[in-house]
Amino acid sequence: MRAVLVVNPAATTTSDAVRDVIAAALSSSLDLDVIHTTSRNDAVDIARQAATDSVDVLLALGGDGTVNELANGLMSKGPCLDGPVLAAIPGGNANVFTRNMGFPADPVEATARILDSIEQQRFQTVGVGKVETPELERYFLFNSGIGLDAAVLARMEQRRTRGKSASDASYAALALNELFLKTDRRHPSLTITDSHGQALTDAHLALIVNIAPWSYLGARPLNPTPQANLNTALDVYAPTRLSGLGVARLARSILRSVAEPRDVITLHDQPHVHFASERPMWVQVDGEALGQTTSMHVTHIPDALKVMV
Repeated sequence: MRAVLVVNPAATTTSDAVRDVIAAALSSSLDLDVIHTTSRNDAVDIARQAATDSVDVLLALGGDGTVNELANGLMSKGPCLDGPVLAAIPGGNANVFTRNMGFPADPVEATARILDSIEQQRFQTVGVGKVETPELERYFLFNSGIGLDAAVLARMEQRRTRGKSASDASYAALALNELFLKTDRRHPSLTITDSHGQALTDAHLALIVNIAPWSYLGARPLNPTPQANLNTALDVYAPTRLSGLGVARLARSILRSVAEPRDVITLHDQPHVHFASERPMWVQVDGEALGQTTSMHVTHIPDALKVMV
């Protein structure tokens, strides 16, 4: 079986030693090529080529951004059910997609599980989300967002370009700073139009969930949309109140993975959703900030990719 391992050497928890151990383990069972990325979106081109080169398994060793790039490369011509199976080995900070597919957070343990999944043919077809703005189009595997969470990710990316590392603590600090010092908490500007054409106003931000949990805090899953699953379309979670009390209530509900109907717009199983803002807001997909926009349309693409579970 032919496989390609795409390594992002700049990922948070990826090292040469870990790469070598994983490559050796994979090579014992697979005809393996190892390719390193050198810049953003390299993995998109690698995956696009793999989809035409009779590759059976395409593996990522990196963070969620690397996995997202591979998915976008495979989907460059639409759903890719005849192409490689996508598998992710955790090498970043959160590794949300890998963990949502049932693999452990340790990269060596995850590699052993992946080899077992290959032997047992544990593959699954999943849907993806597609973000479209006037400036860009991008697929996402597990989540997208517009507003606060995307702004925090943009600031984290700036921090990392200065040589500083990413961690749960640094994300939390940036989120608190963005929320209380940079966000206009009195004047929500986001309008959400659901798949039935109903406009819902006065949201401050929106999380769009394709595969839950939305993210993780250490080992703890963060799941503000507990109904979201692999068999449904998109879920939306959009707070309409960001007072001190409102934020505390939201944090409690997210940590407990309980839907919070008070001061939150929640939508379930949406084939498409539109977002419009009175002012530019940051957009992110799978934990990667893409830019700012005042208009975003999100669509669910069912049966889009084969993934390892």
